[in-house]
Amino acid sequence: MSSKSELKLPWPEMTLHFPAPVQTISESKLGDLWPEFVQAFQGKYSRFASYLMYLSTDFSGGFKVCSVLGANPAENTFNVPFTPPGPPISKEIRNQIWALCQKREWDEVNREEWELLGMSFLLTGELDSFYAWVEMTKKEFGLSEECKKFLTLLGWNFETNLTETNVLNSLVSYVIGDFAKADFSFLAQAVLKEGYWQFSGVLFDAIAKNIWKGREILPFLDFLSGFYADWQNWEKSKFLKVTLGKVPPFSVLIRAKKILTPSEFIEYSNHLKLLFRGDFEEPEGDFGYDLAISVDPFLSTLIRFDKEGESYKAELMEELESKPYSYIVNLQYAIVLYRQGDANGFLQYYQNGGRLRYLAVPLYLYARVMENKNEEALANSIFQTLDKLRKTPVFPSELGEI
Repeated sequence: MSSKSELKLPWPEMTLHFPAPVQTISESKLGDLWPEFVQAFQGKYSRFASYLMYLSTDFSGGFKVCSVLGANPAENTFNVPFTPPGPPISKEIRNQIWALCQKREWDEVNREEWELLGMSFLLTGELDSFYAWVEMTKKEFGLSEECKKFLTLLGWNFETNLTETNVLNSLVSYVIGDFAKADFSFLAQAVLKEGYWQFSGVLFDAIAKNIWKGREILPFLDFLSGFYADWQNWEKSKFLKVTLGKVPPFSVLIRAKKILTPSEFIEYSNHLKLLFRGDFEEPEGDFGYDLAISVDPFLSTLIRFDKEGESYKAELMEELESKPYSYIVNLQYAIVLYRQGDANGFLQYYQNGGRLRYLAVPLYLYARVMENKNEEALANSIFQTLDKLRKTPVFPSELGEI
């Protein structure tokens, strides 16, 4: 606090100054010190849930204690500009309070004010005192639920009640790995609409781990790409790699053209084409089949599934979870389901194949499914067209009947 107090009158604009009496530790009493200390937080912040704005994450998704001590270093992308809560914290008064509390010189302590005392140690960077405050709180009063959750974000491990849906509970669920209880859509709304943008690292990490996926991630990724120009090269590279295949190709190309340099855009679009359409020119290894027949990725899918079975299906499923919008992976998975006799499953993933659906092998299999569903007119039309264009696929005899 300043050595002077101020009294502002509403008329005319005038400020009266008068000296504030100086107290020593021996003269001070807790009842006199608390009100002056709490002024630094008055009307703005109380309890640990309010201090979520002072935490932040980077691409790893983990929370940093340094996030509440000041501006984050340059390598920590998702940072929140640090501004003290209200007037500056008076270390002199706070230290007097702490000294008296350590001597147990109290009659009654307000829980909210006590937690502000602990938070003030974090805000001024005095971690040893903060740890001592945590231990004293556990011993003398017990930790509140909000305090336990906040400490969990900073690395402690406490049993907490996470039944209610809110930002703090979702963050705790994420940190402890209970992803089913982490409402990422709720967190996204907090980031996009309520200004908690420093938690973008949590959402990005959830996308990278395939915990959070689907169309609901698209507004968040669009928001996040707005910071692209400010990132370091490794962060840009990671962002591009993680988002490949998680966004429909046309929308991602439009966005990429806005944020990438011309040379970066060409490289990225080439990666995108490979991811969505596959490589039809790469020669396949020797599977022990009659490969005098021209091999494309879909024929090799049949061959690999014939040899590897469920392990190959699991591999495709894992890739599909990572790249849900990839045309070729959707079609490869559809072909495996066809081979297993799952016609409805085949149709579900076949529809996600974009223009690759009209290539010879997947189109032929689609016609076979339609034929089995008594859609003979459609099936015969496809068979005739493939035959006329000399595109009817020929399968290795080792595969048996397709």
